[in-house]
Amino acid sequence: MQPKTRRWILISGALATATIVGVAGALLWSPDPVISETSNKAVETPGKVVETPGQVAQTFVNQMFADSNAAAGLTDAPPAAGQALAATRTGMAQSAYQARFTDVAPPAADATTAELTASVTWTMPSSAQLNYTVKIGMQKTGESWKVRWTPAIIHPQLTEGASLVYRKALADGALLSRDGKPLVKGSIPDGLYTTITAQVGDVSGTDGWEVGISAGANFTALDGKKPEGGEKLTVTIDPARQNAAQAAVDALPQGAAIVAVDTKTTEILAVAQNKALANTNPFVGRYAPGSTMKIVTAAAAVEAGLVTANAQVPCPQRATIGTRTVNNAGFGHDSIAFHSAFAISCNTTFGRLGHQLPADALPNMAKRFGLGADWDMPGAQTNTGKVPPATGDQQVENSFGQGNVVASPFGMALVAATAASGRTPTPTLIRGRAATASDVGAAPPAALLPQLRQMMSEVVTAGTAKQLSGFRGLAGKTGTAEAGGGTAHGWFIGYQGTVAFAVFVENAGSSQSALTATAKFLSG
Repeated sequence: MQPKTRRWILISGALATATIVGVAGALLWSPDPVISETSNKAVETPGKVVETPGQVAQTFVNQMFADSNAAAGLTDAPPAAGQALAATRTGMAQSAYQARFTDVAPPAADATTAELTASVTWTMPSSAQLNYTVKIGMQKTGESWKVRWTPAIIHPQLTEGASLVYRKALADGALLSRDGKPLVKGSIPDGLYTTITAQVGDVSGTDGWEVGISAGANFTALDGKKPEGGEKLTVTIDPARQNAAQAAVDALPQGAAIVAVDTKTTEILAVAQNKALANTNPFVGRYAPGSTMKIVTAAAAVEAGLVTANAQVPCPQRATIGTRTVNNAGFGHDSIAFHSAFAISCNTTFGRLGHQLPADALPNMAKRFGLGADWDMPGAQTNTGKVPPATGDQQVENSFGQGNVVASPFGMALVAATAASGRTPTPTLIRGRAATASDVGAAPPAALLPQLRQMMSEVVTAGTAKQLSGFRGLAGKTGTAEAGGGTAHGWFIGYQGTVAFAVFVENAGSSQSALTATAKFLSG
């Protein structure tokens, strides 16, 4: 027997190719082998060459992930071996495979079995390495040697039907829509999308990785790196309602906006504006609210004991109240129930009530509905509007939404939501990041809310929004607000079910366009 020698064994080409390895071209080498000359030299007999177990094993390892079928043919179970090798080749993707034999002794001349030990290294796309040792059993059948197949040749813990798999461990951070799908540009107004993404930054995090044994639905990790960071944030916009709101405002030639909120949570459901509404947005635009302000005035008057829903009140077509002259739009009544005066939007009735209220009554009640209050709402800058304290004469005009009262569509949507829910609003655009309140009043008095809701319902069933009476359960208030230059803005604010909203149309002349947009929004 010849002495053991130090010898390089390279299966797939010249030694210079040793760094070019991967599942598509496996490499086997032995930098410090203890393989005898006789163990790796083919045995020559007259007319044939018989390969040794070491040679067969080397060929098998070299072809394991380069040609899985060829490698499987060198085993005693080609179908099972081929399937297992192909599955790991797929599962390990672009990972590089290396193996070298260690401590291989030649079998006896009459041996029918042999076992080789191989040190395996997988270098994965993450540059990390997975190292382990495998045993490769050999069986002589006739004059040929075969690899005794077992999945443990791939990895010691591998069983039938399993495979090695390298995969990304995905960071689960994402900016999502209300429906759980990724929020993409174009699904909400561009300005709002830009503001939200700028505020939240990159929430995706950094992916990690893992390598392990996959068996059906089970995965056993052998090594890996956990993903870092990542946060799931849900923008509360409802895609269906957003699309309906956008279609409604896009159908109008004038600048228009719609804001819708959930009455239970005050989550923002929709924020839409058309291209004609320039240089502002529905969260901050400040306009005279017109007769939609009568919701606040009615609440303040009822709380002050000046009136009840069923009380009879004067509603002349024209009245001088203090220093102000107030007109109705072509109608008047000597005496009318207050709920009817609200439904037909009688300015003279509300002017008289406003004149009797203390200077801080309207500002205080407005803040209890969210109007004139302030929030730091993650995702968007907001401004609900302003209802300043006023003297009796100034408050005449303020009582029906003229004078120096201003509101944004966002602010008036909160008014509608508060009327529906009876709770202090807490507007939210990014779920889990509620707005921080500043200068917000307590919830409106519970006792007055049934009267207020009944009056808002009558606006739709028999009042200025009667054209919307087909929408079951709808309640609200119209508004026409003088904007100077002989024009007027149109409003409708209200609620249906758990959705409250404000519709605003710039320079519309009346509330008619707002009612048309409301119908389209609710139908959508």
